[in-house]
Amino acid sequence: MPFIRANVDAPFGAILYDGPARCSEYRTDVGAAAIYPGDLVGQMADGCVDTITSATASLILGVAAHYLAAAAATTILVYDDPDQRFTMQDDGDTTAMTALSEGGNAVPILTTGNTTSLRSAHEIDASSISTLTAFPLHIQRLHPVEADSYASAAGSPRRWIVNINPGYHQLATSSGI
Repeated sequence: MPFIRANVDAPFGAILYDGPARCSEYRTDVGAAAIYPGDLVGQMADGCVDTITSATASLILGVAAHYLAAAAATTILVYDDPDQRFTMQDDGDTTAMTALSEGGNAVPILTTGNTTSLRSAHEIDASSISTLTAFPLHIQRLHPVEADSYASAAGSPRRWIVNINPGYHQLATSSGI
């Protein structure tokens, strides 16, 4: 995929790292905002899926598999397996992620998608890395495209392999299936 390149600041949301373990179909609402491939999505109170708007107050169902225009009452495919791994870019802001970021947890930045490329703009908030499990993303390791280069300055976003923490995944919680 052309957007998985080292040393490029081009957010793309969460994309599959390895083959999809499961992709399921869910309903969406009329009046919902556009959903971009790579957006973190959740099931709302009415059972319909929409892009999450709060990184720490929302349960995450999974990641949108395709684009869906705003106000479309239809269905959307979601990568919803609790064990699925994804690739995400960090925001590379004033705090660079390092080798110590592996095994940590982070908050995603939930920016609206790119209307030209129709890609998600969600990314990892590099300054949120913590050992707290109260954050939705678990950082597994640096993506191989980065050539295991942990020496990166702030302002240099990199790609990481992540998964959704079980406490934040709707299908991995005690009330899930």
